[in-house]
Amino acid sequence: MELKGRLKLSTEFVDYLSEHPESGMGYQIVNIELMNGSILKNRIVFNSEYLELNTPSEIKMSDIKKIEIKT
Repeated sequence: MELKGRLKLSTEFVDYLSEHPESGMGYQIVNIELMNGSILKNRIVFNSEYLELNTPSEIKMSDIKKIEIKT
């Protein structure tokens, strides 16, 4: 599911993010590894569930290999 400028993450990623603290009120800063090996750094996820996209069609859920909390 995609809201304007946001991508709803799969249950696997939502569960992972829900187990980690927020970076600020209602959001987490994450790095995202894509299936093609590239890494998107310092991305924002709202409520452990919605990835903020730079453009509406930037990536699809199937493009995401791994999400890590930015430390």
